[in-house]
Amino acid sequence: MPRHPETLIMPNTLLAEARQRLPSPRRLGQCMSRAELADATNVALDALYPKQNLTPQYVDHRWVGKLERGEHRWPSEERRAALRHVLSAATDVDLGLYSPRRTDGPKSDLGQLTAAWLGRGAGGLGDLPGPWMLGLRAPAKIEWPHVEALQRSIALFEDWDHQHGGGLARAAMAGQLEWACRVARQALAVESVHQAWLSMAARLGDLAGWACFDSGEEPDIAQRYLITAIQLASEAGDVQQRAHTATTLSRHLSYRGQVSDALEVIELVRPDWRDLPPLGRAAVHIVEARAYARNHDGPACVRAVGQCDEEFSASPSAGIKDPVWGYYADAGQILGDAGHALFDIFVTGNDRKKMAETIDRLQSAYFLHPVETARSRALTMTRIACLQVRSESLSEALKSVRVGLADADGVHSARLRDDLRVLDSILAEADPGPNLADELSAVRAHLATTVSAQLQ
Repeated sequence: MPRHPETLIMPNTLLAEARQRLPSPRRLGQCMSRAELADATNVALDALYPKQNLTPQYVDHRWVGKLERGEHRWPSEERRAALRHVLSAATDVDLGLYSPRRTDGPKSDLGQLTAAWLGRGAGGLGDLPGPWMLGLRAPAKIEWPHVEALQRSIALFEDWDHQHGGGLARAAMAGQLEWACRVARQALAVESVHQAWLSMAARLGDLAGWACFDSGEEPDIAQRYLITAIQLASEAGDVQQRAHTATTLSRHLSYRGQVSDALEVIELVRPDWRDLPPLGRAAVHIVEARAYARNHDGPACVRAVGQCDEEFSASPSAGIKDPVWGYYADAGQILGDAGHALFDIFVTGNDRKKMAETIDRLQSAYFLHPVETARSRALTMTRIACLQVRSESLSEALKSVRVGLADADGVHSARLRDDLRVLDSILAEADPGPNLADELSAVRAHLATTVSAQLQ
């Protein structure tokens, strides 16, 4: 049976590239070999731990090969320290080393979430990761033009995120969020304007947290922005924005493999269920489906997708103008998001019919995605290609890969990078035969270049 995407063996290109940047100590003009890296690692073990006998920890070229092929991702603490020393890396992540995810992973520290949900979180909302905006003047009084200007700024950030991913604009979002929080705490305003400002700041916090998640920032940073956004929305009495941010936080937790936490966050939305429009309820069902898929619960995932489709069908056409949920009024977004959840279930199975249905759904989503939503188009086409390879349609898959890579050009997203690596691992297992061998090799080379660009 095919492996789940989390357990697919993906080459550790970061480690290989770090080795290849070092000169060989024995062969002039050539890069360090695997055997030479192994020897240097053993020397570093003795130097870093002089009072310990680490002979049993010594490595050889075969061990380095397994690391570079991705067969092992989490060596012992001593071996990781030696590799960092030899390769001049600040962190394990810089070398592509990490502890493999598990769906029963550590619980998230969500102790502040309930307080934030009730608008009773810590008062220092200006104390966010940064500081970015120290010394920048805040208006003495917030007026409606200030709110409208902040709204226009957020719209620009959202457009940038859809087209280029969160990687390039998250710092600007974070800076404006800190400034907006300082203004909310320091400036005077009539109650209606103050509430509107808090709602806009909450939307910006939601977007900043999403951008940090999308770009692969430390999970605690993304989570802090999202909890701050929930606090702001609660203070504003904005049930819709609070629920929207809950869906973002749930996605983030599911991606990290913390399914129980993801579902727990969604449970906070239940008391407000009747206050949500059909589009909002459809979005909640989407993130439920993603969580169930992450937990390999196929029936629950399929059921949540069905509920999402029902809510979307009940949504009025005017929903596209909804200030909070309007993004989901795009049929392509609903088809694509739910299709991604189904992908996680069916890519690991042998049900050709379900794979074909999921491909059809994702293809419909792709053609409905606006051209400017490049990240969504690239993610969707990448998963179409994965399913096509699994269903032994390699020729079609290679065409899809080329389309997806064209969309990925200029996008900076850790989620997209992860999906491209999964795709490369699936392609590595494909049997191209003599007719497609050269094309497959060329496509994989192009894919490797795109993944490398995502790391810049």
